[in-house]
Amino acid sequence: MSRRKSHVATIGFIGVVLLAACNGAAEGRLVDVVEYYNAALDHYFMSSLADDIDALDGGKFPGWARTGHRFYAYSGAAEHASPVCRFYLPPEDGDSHFYSASPAECADARVRFPSFHFESANVMYAGLPDPVTGACLFPWTPVYRLWNRRADSNHRYTTDWTTRAQMISKGYVAEGYGPDGVAMCSPPVPVIFGPTPRFQRY
Repeated sequence: MSRRKSHVATIGFIGVVLLAACNGAAEGRLVDVVEYYNAALDHYFMSSLADDIDALDGGKFPGWARTGHRFYAYSGAAEHASPVCRFYLPPEDGDSHFYSASPAECADARVRFPSFHFESANVMYAGLPDPVTGACLFPWTPVYRLWNRRADSNHRYTTDWTTRAQMISKGYVAEGYGPDGVAMCSPPVPVIFGPTPRFQRY
């Protein structure tokens, strides 16, 4: 099997695993969204699902490795959280994935890009930023979306401002809401100090 066909099969399997796990996910549970990178493809991929993470960490799909970046989301419906849709872009469009926490953007993408495969309306849940300013509800953390502007279209999602700047310096463009291109918001992590829980950004 060629590397290209192998990669397509890999992405297909990841999508199946992700959708199966998503259907049985516990609602409202905080989960890590872990980022991976494939150097041969120069593509990024992220997932919050244990089956995906175990398969990628275990080397079932060679070429993918953790970047060390991650952020939080919810596995199911939660207060202030919006469903995050997922599209698979077939090989002719990039052989990668696109995510949005905006139901309106998800619906628009289905109309504007009929070749994209709509995989899920709620692969995870995250905050929806202000559509004008891109601001997240405090103390939620902005998740920036960056696009590589290449024929093999690929997006990277990060909460790290330095990483965002580095990707732009490589030719990526910011996508999303507001001047900074915020695609979604990562929920805060509860931290217990005595009897009263407090929250911190990821």
